[in-house]
Amino acid sequence: MPRSAKKKKAEDFKKVKLKLGKKKAPPSNATDTSFTAKSIVLAGQSISADKSAQLTNSRNHTLRELLTQLRHYSAPIRRDAVSGLGDFITLHPEALQADLGPIVEASVRLVVDSDPGVRKQLRRLYGEMLPMIPSNELAPFMPLAVVFTCSAMTHILDDIRADAVQFLDLLADTVPESVAQLAPRVLPSFFSLLDTSTTTSDGKRTEANARTALLTQSSRLAIMRSCYKFLSVITRPLAPSTDPLWFMSSASASPIAPAQQLFYPDCPAPFAAMNLFDEAAVAGGDNSGDVAIRDQSAAALDRLFPFLQATWTESATIFAAGHISTESLELCVRVMQILQVLWRAAYATAIPPNDRLAGFLRQCTVFFPLGRDFEGDAAAETALLTLNIQLCELTALVSQGSDDADLSRTLRRVVRFVLHTLGLRTTRSGRSQQAPKRSLPHEQFVELLPVIWRLAQCCGRQDASQLLQAVMLYANSCPLSSPAKTLCIRFLARIIELQWSRMPQHNALDLADSQLTELVAEWVLGLPRLLWHLRDRNLNASLAAAETLRLVCQRTRLLDAQAIDTLQAGLATLFCVDVPGKGAVHGPFRLYPPELQRTVLETVACTPGHSARLIQAVKASSAAVAPAYAQITNEICGK
Repeated sequence: MPRSAKKKKAEDFKKVKLKLGKKKAPPSNATDTSFTAKSIVLAGQSISADKSAQLTNSRNHTLRELLTQLRHYSAPIRRDAVSGLGDFITLHPEALQADLGPIVEASVRLVVDSDPGVRKQLRRLYGEMLPMIPSNELAPFMPLAVVFTCSAMTHILDDIRADAVQFLDLLADTVPESVAQLAPRVLPSFFSLLDTSTTTSDGKRTEANARTALLTQSSRLAIMRSCYKFLSVITRPLAPSTDPLWFMSSASASPIAPAQQLFYPDCPAPFAAMNLFDEAAVAGGDNSGDVAIRDQSAAALDRLFPFLQATWTESATIFAAGHISTESLELCVRVMQILQVLWRAAYATAIPPNDRLAGFLRQCTVFFPLGRDFEGDAAAETALLTLNIQLCELTALVSQGSDDADLSRTLRRVVRFVLHTLGLRTTRSGRSQQAPKRSLPHEQFVELLPVIWRLAQCCGRQDASQLLQAVMLYANSCPLSSPAKTLCIRFLARIIELQWSRMPQHNALDLADSQLTELVAEWVLGLPRLLWHLRDRNLNASLAAAETLRLVCQRTRLLDAQAIDTLQAGLATLFCVDVPGKGAVHGPFRLYPPELQRTVLETVACTPGHSARLIQAVKASSAAVAPAYAQITNEICGK
């Protein structure tokens, strides 16, 4: 039989055995005296607080509270804080003078904010705030703004990079001078966005199109627009002046060297041309700032050229296909705009024939003129015309001093395109005439004039003469109220002046050709008739025509004795003319402002041997002459 288990005796009091190193347990009847405390914090309602002694926005938030909320962890609160800051500045614009530093330092950090709503509200805030602040007060804070903007431009997220480009455009539009000084920081950010080259282990750069393929057309367009705007800002000191004839002005900093030397200085320095005290060495050279900009532009051209060439190669296929895509055409336009602003700043006189731009020109002229058979909307036609004009300028720059046969053939094609654009055609008798064609848009004609000047410096004498004839015929065909009429007259007047200047003549300026001289004289003799038709409808064109006549009579020998008689007969009609059956009919001289009256009177005074008809006409209009110029009238009439 198995042994039965022993029954354990229940113990009433269990004895706890103590172990070495163990703390003695508290007794079971010990009282626990430990406690914990919790508090409930209710945020104060600022809308009900009394802040009558402080500046607040419409929601009763002070500036300090708004700046604190800009660092809140919640994106909606940060967005509301930016909106409230704009409301605060609208109500209290004087706060920008006292608290501009804290506002900019606290808000500009949101350029790299992860929430798109916050970034959008920030761009709206700065779009309203920056125009209210003087540029000299914003300048100390631009380095901080550019640092955060460049950080956002190289961010890992695409939407932050895109918003940063827009924010940079806002800064460039508002404070261009301050942003241009920080170009060494901004340009590398653009290089990282548009760079198609990689760096090997030995430090050499190799071409690659992988990064270009990662950019969509829309993103490339946005970045290229911003890049062109920024490059235009930093190269503005080297850019042409507002005068459309900047390339023929002695005071301009034009990269076309010959035109600078063909006129006397505009400032009072009558003996500066003799270079008695080395004035040319001081005035002719670039200062350190211009040299830095040129070096910067050359470096930017070197870095951006692979991307621009790859983009052009990809987009220019539309010219071969015959179907013009809007986005591809705009990409080509942006490529050429960036290249143009860089080559104008980087190269002073001409582009070296072995430069990569010469190879790019050969690539572009395969389909030249671009879109020759395209017929579509006006915007696309204008863009194509602008592209072709820029290619003409690039051809003229590369052809300076080059004897390459391929470039010569390209140059002739370019000259034919310019003649066709101006509407010039040659009849069977060999005489040039204006073909029926609509006028060019004013912006394109302004861009075409320096191209004509450049081409005339590098093409043959016959082509240069045809270019000059084309401008004359285009001037005659322009509408009377067109601003191109004034530009044509001023352009031709400068060329006539250059014929009798102190410097050696160029192809376009050589009027030794009898046929060309006859054409120029015929155009000059038609200016009095133009003045009659213009009357007071286009005073700028009238003044340009009168100044041209004064120039011809004072400083040239363009007109012979018979032409002078014809000119005086035309000038008499401006004052008064006897019409059979109607009597004396006054011309437009009475309608002219005093300055234009003086120019016309000086022109008459410079013509030799005043005819009796001209003197009688001037006497008949003497009552309309301004009192300040009565002495000129008396000299003409022999009093």
